[in-house]
Amino acid sequence: MSESIEDFLEKVYIFTRDKNRPVKTTELAKLLNIKPPAITNMAKKLHKLGYVEYEPYIGIRLTEKGMEKAKVIMEKHRTIEKFLVECLGLDKEVAYREACKLEHAMSDIVFKRFKEFVENYRKCKKRLNSH
Repeated sequence: MSESIEDFLEKVYIFTRDKNRPVKTTELAKLLNIKPPAITNMAKKLHKLGYVEYEPYIGIRLTEKGMEKAKVIMEKHRTIEKFLVECLGLDKEVAYREACKLEHAMSDIVFKRFKEFVENYRKCKKRLNSH
C-alpha cells in the first residue's frame, strides 16, 4: 500500500473518530495539503477497493476494512514514536515527524519484531525504575 493511501486512511480515521462524522473532501484536502480533486479520485479508488464509503457532498468514512488498516497504521506510528522518544530521547515533535516517515517504510514482519522489542524495552525500564 502506498504512503499516500496510508496517509489518507490515517487522516480519515483520526478526523471521523474525533468529529464523529464523515470528512468532506475539502477538509481532507487541507489536512493532507493536496487539492480536492485528488482527494475525490483517491476516495473513488479506495471505495472500489473497499476501504472507504464515499458520498459526494456528504463525505468520506472508513469501512470496517479501512478501519482495520488505519488502526494498524496508527499502531505503527505510535510504536515508532514511543521508541524514538523513550529509547532514543528525541523531542516529541521530532519523533512525531520521523514516525510519519518510518511507519510507511516498515514491513509488517519487521514491525512485529520492532513492537516486541519496544514492549520488552518498556517492561525492563519499568522494572529498573521500580527498584
